[in-house]
Amino acid sequence: MPVTTAQRRAHYDDFVHQVITLCAVNGIRADLNSGFGRPVAECSRMPEHLTRHIAGFGARRAHYTVASLIALHRDLPHEEDPYQPEQPTPGKDQDATTTPTANTAPSDPSGPAPAASTADRPWRRRPDLGTHLAIAVARYGFKEATMTNRVKTLTRLDTSLLHPRLWTLTGHLNSRGAARLDFAVLLEDLAWWDDDQLEIAARWRENYFLTLHTMTSKEQ
Repeated sequence: MPVTTAQRRAHYDDFVHQVITLCAVNGIRADLNSGFGRPVAECSRMPEHLTRHIAGFGARRAHYTVASLIALHRDLPHEEDPYQPEQPTPGKDQDATTTPTANTAPSDPSGPAPAASTADRPWRRRPDLGTHLAIAVARYGFKEATMTNRVKTLTRLDTSLLHPRLWTLTGHLNSRGAARLDFAVLLEDLAWWDDDQLEIAARWRENYFLTLHTMTSKEQ
């Protein structure tokens, strides 16, 4: 039986919660951090921690990359304090857009419901990577020209080049505390990148420029 969009997104939220919980153990966090956006076959320390949380949902490399991005953080909240990604201006979520779809979906919808309260917000009103990169410029002082070039470059890359760049970028954002990404939304985008790159890339660019314009206009 095909997995529905709602079930996939519940899984993405739950996966993020499970990885954050795993990262409470320093040794496990180090194992997950060892992925560096690499292909699954090169991530020998990660399967024992992640396999049971991915089973039935495919897109292993997307899951591994997001787990390694989460593991870059040293100050994430755990079970008692659900993770909240950073938002643009309070009360001003992004406009809803259509969701990437594919012809097929994994076949096992099993798994617990998401624990994070971010799941209560409409999915496309949650920040994607484009939104977060605009926040980094408007709120954390990253250079606009440099970040704009990064956005344009990232959205042109195929999976094999995109994932390592995301790991490097997240480390750069972390250096100024600007990497509180909505990892579940990023996970969905990476999971469907090979099928819907043009659509997802266009949304990242549009949300980057829209969010940057909105946030900088409010500060002026």
